[in-house]
Formats: sequence, structure tokens, C-alpha cells
Amino acid sequence: MLPQLVPGQVCFRCTVCCRFPEADSFLRPYFTAREIDRAISAGMNPSHFPDASGCQVKAVPNPLGEGFLCPAFDPQTSHCRIYPVRPLDCQIYPLALMWNREHTEIVLGWDTKCPFIGPGIEPLTPPLSPVERGNPTELKESAERIAAILEGAQSPDAWEFRTGLVGPFQEDVTVLLTLPRLTRRFMAMLTPQTSVLKPLKMEDRLRFNTACASTDTALGAYAFPWQFIWKDLFTYFYVKIADHLCLFASYNDGIYMPLPPLPLAPHDGLDRRHDNQYVSIVAGCFAFMQECNKGSAVSRIENVPEEQKTTLEALGYRVEPKDPDYLYRTADLVALAGDRYRSQRAAVNRFRRTSTFRIEPYGVRFQEPCLRLFHTWAGQKEARGLDGVASDMLRDAESAHRLALGNPEELGLKGTVVWVDDIIRGYTLGYDRSPRVFCVLLEVADRSIQGLAQFLFRETCVQAHHRNIEYVNALDDSGLADLARTKRAYHPVELVRSYVVTG
Repeated sequence: MLPQLVPGQVCFRCTVCCRFPEADSFLRPYFTAREIDRAISAGMNPSHFPDASGCQVKAVPNPLGEGFLCPAFDPQTSHCRIYPVRPLDCQIYPLALMWNREHTEIVLGWDTKCPFIGPGIEPLTPPLSPVERGNPTELKESAERIAAILEGAQSPDAWEFRTGLVGPFQEDVTVLLTLPRLTRRFMAMLTPQTSVLKPLKMEDRLRFNTACASTDTALGAYAFPWQFIWKDLFTYFYVKIADHLCLFASYNDGIYMPLPPLPLAPHDGLDRRHDNQYVSIVAGCFAFMQECNKGSAVSRIENVPEEQKTTLEALGYRVEPKDPDYLYRTADLVALAGDRYRSQRAAVNRFRRTSTFRIEPYGVRFQEPCLRLFHTWAGQKEARGLDGVASDMLRDAESAHRLALGNPEELGLKGTVVWVDDIIRGYTLGYDRSPRVFCVLLEVADRSIQGLAQFLFRETCVQAHHRNIEYVNALDDSGLADLARTKRAYHPVELVRSYVVTG
């Protein structure tokens, strides 16, 4: 236990500490596993700790007003119910551990919101007298004592894995000391090492999809097949860091993250992107990418969902929009009712009138005829004229289609083929992103048969509707203007936005 810098009689008059404006505030104190055990022994309910291996405490509504409280705080008396065993995070306050602005070094700073030294966030009642107020010398001595303890630990095990104790950079925390040894130890724990990276394999599908399920988004990228079908173009590998799965992809230009770190452990529904631990993991991943890429601009995290955008922007990362996914209500695309679907409905009806066709679920026995169709379809698109980017994307797509068509069950794909005059003229493959969302991964239709593309897409929606799927995600438009016009013509209920984050 460290000696308390701020006297108790000052703390009891404060109206700021132990109180939070949001339930998931990153200012909530962090408890290690041992500190959780001690807190529970002192009377705290275990339900206040979502992760027994170490986490920020779960805040509770303030019974006396707005906002939320630490469950150990008694708002009637302003006392801490577990004060003798409070965590280190609370012991060192008004000092705080955080990353510097560049996320490259851990620093020890003074929280200027504390009124003990300085004006604070609001005046105390009654105001502090000159005798009661602290001074910079006391603050410096306390900072040096705490820094010596943290810098002097022989190994991370000596003080437990405290990634959550290091918070994001805050403008109103004045940096007092840098902690180079602590930074090196943290980076060693948080930065992926080449020796422990595992190649992403087909047998990792369940583990990967379980991690993706922890992120509540309709984005199609949060699924194993969306990533894995491109393994001939990218080398995928992953590592577990502090109960998070971190996926990396390597190609000729360097290494990047196709997804942000994914929490592996169940959580209580609060936005874990506000967790200090998450901030530290992101910093470690960027350090790894920047080292691998030797300072090039390739280092990035893609497919960051909307709910993480504000958090990462506040941490100083650059956040730029990507092409959004197109999300449709399944029932709308089955009915194709009303004037807004008139052209699609007419195309489907024309195909039905003029074609002799049958429909079957996709099976691997159809791989070769579907690949022949893919080459016919690609030639049709090339004949219409494509710019360089679109042409390159089309050539790259062949290996992805081949992998998906050859491994539908292993990838968890569902699909349909359409026969016209006893020849396969269309196919589609997709996957369930969640019980409510089906994603169309691949769709190919012979362009010489009018209405086939519209019929095939509607049939995909019909199959999803039969399984009580509420939404169909047609993924993004890859920045292609013609594809964007086609997808917008089906009137999406939402453009599911995603972002690219760079350091």
C-alpha cells in the first residue's frame, strides 16, 4: 500500500472522484486478478467485475443523482467501502499512468482535475485553505516514489499484467515523468513477436468467428470466409494478446490489420473499446506494424466499425471512411413491391417468362462448371471495358472464387446455382454474419441472359427469408461507380459504415 498523497478530509469534500458521466467511462478504476479477490473478500459483489483475470470495475447508477459510481463508493459518506484494499489505480491518484500523445511511451502524469494541487475541476465546499492545499514538491516526491516502484519491478509478473492500468492520453493530465523501463516491458508483452504468430488456417474458423461475434456490427468483414478466401493474395496470421485476437495480413507492400483487436472473453455489453487495456493493445499492434513496415504508410487497421471511430479519434489516431456495406431488409427484396422496385421486378418476371431454369443448393460437385462460368462472366465484364483498378480486382478474384467454391462446408458457406437450359448460368455463395444478417460473399450471373442477375439476387433473399434472416448484406461496392449505382437501386435500409485507422 502506498501512502495517500491527498488527505482524507480533502477527498471527502470532493464531488468528482469515483463518479463517472458514462457507464463505460475509461476513468473507471482497473483491478488486477489479485485486487479483485481482495475487493470481493472485503464485501464487493463479484458481478461488478466482468473479467476475473483483471478488468475495469463495472460502474453502477448514482442513487443520489445523475451519472454513475464506482460500486465501492458510498455517496452518502463519500467513503470507499474497500479503502484498505483499494487497487493501485486508486492508490496513486491524483497521479495517473497513460500513454503519451504518440502512443509510443508510458508516462506518469498529474490529473489537473484534482483540486488538491491547482484549481481542480470545480471548487470544493468550503474551499481549501492554504494550509490544506498540497504543493508541487509533494507531488513530485510522490511521483518519483511511485515511478521507482513501477520502474523497479524485475518482471511484469511481479506486479501482474496491468495493461488496463495504462490509460489513453488525456489533455488535462500534466506529464511529470516518462517511464522507459515500464514502456519496454509493456511493449514486450503487447507487441506481437514473429515467433508466436500463428498462420490462419481453415481449422481456425470457429475460434475466429467466435471472436468476431464479440463485435456487434453488421459489417461483413467480421467473419472468417470474408478474410480467408483471399489467402492466396495475403498471408494471414494471428496472435492472442490479453484475451484479444489480433489478425494481421501481409502482402507485397507490408503488413496491416484487416480488423481491430477482437475480444475473446465474454463481456457485459458495455463498449470495451473504452477499456484502457484495448488502448494498450492497439498501441502495441501499431508498434509491431511500424517496425515491420520500416516507417512506410502501410501500417493501418481496416474495417473499424462506427462505434469505435470516436474512441480512436480521441486517442489521436487518424480515421478515414471506407466504402460502406449495403444492408437491405430481406422481406423488401423478396416482395419487390411498389414503384421503387419496378425495374427489378420487371427483370425477374422477364427471366421467368423467357428462360427454362431450375434452382439447386450449391455443392462442391458444381465447382468446375461454376469456375467455367466465372471465366465467361469475367470475359463479359472485360469486353465492356474496365479501368485498371477494376480489371486488377477481377483477376485477383479468381483465386477467391476457386477457394470458396471448393470449400463451402469448411468455410460455412451457403449457396445457390441457377441452371438455364441445363447449364449453370449463375451462382451465389454467402454466410451468416449473425442470426439476423446474411452476407452475400460471391455472386456471378451470365450477363447475356437478361434478368438472371436480378432473379439470382432475389432467390438468395428468398432462401434467407425462409431461415428467418431479417437483413441481407451485399457488402461494399469496392469504389466501383457502376456497382454502387446497382446496389443503391435496391434501396438499402442502411449503409453500414467502416473506417481505416492509421497512426
